[in-house]
Amino acid sequence: MKKVWIFVSLALLFFTGVSNAHGPVRGKLTVSISIDAPAEKVWDIIKDFDDMSWLPVVESTKADKGNDKGSSRVITLKDGGTITEELKKYDADKMSYKYKITDMSTVKTIQHAGKDEDIPVVPVENYQATITVKPKGDKSDVTWVATYYRGYVNNNPPAELNEEAADKAVTGIFTDGLTNLAKKLGDSSDVTVKMKR
Repeated sequence: MKKVWIFVSLALLFFTGVSNAHGPVRGKLTVSISIDAPAEKVWDIIKDFDDMSWLPVVESTKADKGNDKGSSRVITLKDGGTITEELKKYDADKMSYKYKITDMSTVKTIQHAGKDEDIPVVPVENYQATITVKPKGDKSDVTWVATYYRGYVNNNPPAELNEEAADKAVTGIFTDGLTNLAKKLGDSSDVTVKMKR
């Protein structure tokens, strides 16, 4: 009986250690809005991969191949930071495109666990997103979905690179973007945010 208790105790200790030592968990953020405007009119504003002027934080956008798959765009932010993204899929008929972040500029460097850690303009890793416009009668549903990991892939992330920082940054960009998109079309609808890990 004593051997069984020792085995159970060791097993519990092992599983507790494993559950506490896991790395980052991939997050999925979905932000959507219903806009009182036809889908074609909404799509016309966001359809060009080389035009992110509808997103408030963006100063300028430059893409090398327009809406062709593999096109690379550099987004310059109003604070001077840059984000480079690659177009993975573009479907004009379905009013949708998918892209991923391939590079970002650094906001600052901090010391964490005895090492220098760069803090990028968006504190995420392995980020991909899809934006889609769907007709709903005379209105439109716009959905922006992103999957990503926190910016620090090892255990015990600094506050600047943890899940909370990643979620806050992406939620802020998406919410501001879709709210501004609606305003450009004379609508003041609220966004819906769903987060899953």
